[in-house]
Amino acid sequence: MKRTLLLLLFSTTVCRAQPGSAEEPGAIEFFPATKIFPPFTADALTHQISLSHITDDLDWIGTIGGSIPLAQVHLDNADVQVGTAASTFNRLITPPGLTVYTTDFKVDFPLDVRLSETSFRFDVGHYSCHFQDDGIEILGKHSIQYIKDYYLLSVAREISLVGGHAYVATQWTRHNVPVQNKKWMLQLGAEGGNIDINPLVRLYCAIDIKLKEEVSWGSTQSYQVGARFFRKGPRDLRLAYTVRRGFDERGQFFDQRENVEIVSLFIDF
Repeated sequence: MKRTLLLLLFSTTVCRAQPGSAEEPGAIEFFPATKIFPPFTADALTHQISLSHITDDLDWIGTIGGSIPLAQVHLDNADVQVGTAASTFNRLITPPGLTVYTTDFKVDFPLDVRLSETSFRFDVGHYSCHFQDDGIEILGKHSIQYIKDYYLLSVAREISLVGGHAYVATQWTRHNVPVQNKKWMLQLGAEGGNIDINPLVRLYCAIDIKLKEEVSWGSTQSYQVGARFFRKGPRDLRLAYTVRRGFDERGQFFDQRENVEIVSLFIDF
């Protein structure tokens, strides 16, 4: 965390020392309009605003958050971007009333580099998970302490042939509770299609797969199809259907399997 804050301070100092147009090599642009690293679209832990319904029970998933690029350096053959991201992921039960029974917090500080169609990301992050309200009594579970402080290295590439992109990532956890000696996760995925039906609607599909050492290299798999509406730059309204198989993404249930089908409404920005 301290290193990230120093990086942000350094970026601010360099910006003050290099005035000029954001298009000039070496110039820094604050709060750039676009993100240079593509999204992990089907990843359940992507920073976003969304409301999802699990089709075979009364559970809902509410996510409030997002990612913001803070500054971008334009070089001769590359762009470098630093940002921040934070989200809360809530599992809800209704009716008769609205009960929040799990809340998970995720914070990231990514540093991205883009070279033509290829992007690289180094990320420092934190993820912690908790029971809320009457979750323990409702579910009859025993709460555990689930914490991850991690480093993530990702590579993504735009693929015009499929109308999207593919990515691969590896995560190493420096502080891992409760499974302290299994620190690695591998992740890969893609988004494709992006077929324009009319000026207001675009269809797409996406996949995300995680292999986790903490569950003996078991997987979490997400397969998603959806449509984007009213697209304006990076912003749109997105409706999606997701099939998720494998180990639960929620920390309180990290070693349990959850096979669900989900209908979601997203606001992308």
